[in-house]
Amino acid sequence: MKKNIRLGNLALQVTLAPLFVLSVSANAQDATKEAGFGKPAGIPWGAVVVYPEADLTFKSNDNIYSGSGLVNPTKSANIWVVAPKVKLEAKTGPHTFDATYRVEHGSYVGVSSANYTDQGLTGNAAWVFSGRSGLKLTAEYLVGHDDQGATPGVAAHANPDKWHQSSFGGVAGYGAEGAQGRIEVDAGLISKRYDNFESDTFGNPDNAKRDHDDARVGATFYWRVMPKTQLLFQAAQTKYDYTQGSFIGVGGVPNWTTLDSTERKYLVGVTWEAAAKTTGIFKVGHVKKDFSDAGLRDFSGTGWEGTVKWSPLTYSNFDFTTGRMPSESTIGNASMDSKYGVAWNHAWNSRLSSIATYTNTKNEYQYNDGVAAPQTDKTNALGLKLNYQWMRTLRLGVGYDRTDKTSTNPASEYKRNIYSIFLNAAI
Repeated sequence: MKKNIRLGNLALQVTLAPLFVLSVSANAQDATKEAGFGKPAGIPWGAVVVYPEADLTFKSNDNIYSGSGLVNPTKSANIWVVAPKVKLEAKTGPHTFDATYRVEHGSYVGVSSANYTDQGLTGNAAWVFSGRSGLKLTAEYLVGHDDQGATPGVAAHANPDKWHQSSFGGVAGYGAEGAQGRIEVDAGLISKRYDNFESDTFGNPDNAKRDHDDARVGATFYWRVMPKTQLLFQAAQTKYDYTQGSFIGVGGVPNWTTLDSTERKYLVGVTWEAAAKTTGIFKVGHVKKDFSDAGLRDFSGTGWEGTVKWSPLTYSNFDFTTGRMPSESTIGNASMDSKYGVAWNHAWNSRLSSIATYTNTKNEYQYNDGVAAPQTDKTNALGLKLNYQWMRTLRLGVGYDRTDKTSTNPASEYKRNIYSIFLNAAI
C-alpha cells in the first residue's frame, strides 16, 4: 500500500516491459524475496491458490504532522499499524489472474484524531495469445487517506483527509521476445475524490486542485540492436481534469481558475541486460504541459526517467534510480520534480537480510503570479531495515526512516525520524 494506499497512479503505467519505478523500497522488497526470504507457499483452493498475509508494526514518529512549527506543529506519537491482506491467484495455461484485498489500520497512541483505516481491492489479468501478442489489464479501487500535514501547502486538518479512488489500466504488446521490433500500447483512467473537508471556514472549496479525473494513452516501440539491448521510442499523453476551480494568483491578483491540463512526453532511450549482473532502462526527451486556461503559463522542457539494477553478487544488489518530470501539485500551478535514489539489498545469511535506501528529491513549483517568488523544496530521505526470517512463515524486523526537507518557504520545512519494529506472517 506504500502505507496509506497510494498506489493508484501506477494503474496508468502497467507494462509488459521494464518501466521506470522510483519506489526504491519496492525494488528492495523484491530483491529480498529473490534472495530466498519470505517466499509464501500459498494455500491451494481448487484452481486457485490463496496467499494470506498480515503485518503488525509499532512505530515511534517524532513529527506526525510533518510540521516546522510555523504552520503545522511538531508532535511525536507512537503508532500501531495492523495490515492484513489476502491474494488469490489462478493460472490457465500461459494466462494468469489475481485479485488482492488489503486493509490497513493505524492507531495513534494518545492522538486518536490521527487514526485511519484504508482499504484496497486490486485485480490483474494477463493473457498470452501467442509468442507475439499479449494483453494485461489492471483494475483498482482504493479507500485511503492523507496524513495530517502531509499535503504540501495545506495546513493540517482536524482529522486525516479521506478519499476514494478508482482506476483502470491496460497494455497490449505485439512482437516476440527476441524479435527485431516490438510495440506496446497502454492506456488508463483514474478518478479520485476527497470525502471530507470540502469547504474551508469561509465556505470556499478546500480541496482545490485535488479532486481529479486523469486519462492516459501511450505507445512504446522497441528495436533490438544487440541480443540483450534494445532502443526504445515512446510517446504518451495524459489529460488532467479537475472537478473544481483553484485559488491562484494571476499577476498578483487572486483569481479562481482551473488547472486542467494536457501533458505530453516524447522520449527515446535504451534497455539492456549485461552479463546477468546489470539491467537497466533510461529514457530522455521532450516534455510539454499545456493548461486549458490561456492565462496560465505552460511548461516545456527536457525530462528523463531511468533505473539500473546492479547485482555484483547473487545475494547482494544495488538499485539506482533517477528522473525529472512534471507533476501535479497543491502549490502553484504544477511542480517540476527531479529525483535520485539508491537502494542496497543484501542477504547476510540464509535468515538475515538488510535494506538501505536513500533518495534526494527537488520540487520546483511553477507559479503564474508575477509577484510571488517560485518555491523550491529539497527532500533527503534515508531508510534502513533489518529483516530476520525466524520461520518460513514468520519474519521479524526493525527499521529507521529519516526525512529532512528544506525549502525557500520556511513554513514547508520539517525533519522527521521514525523508528519501527514489525512482524510479518505469510503462508
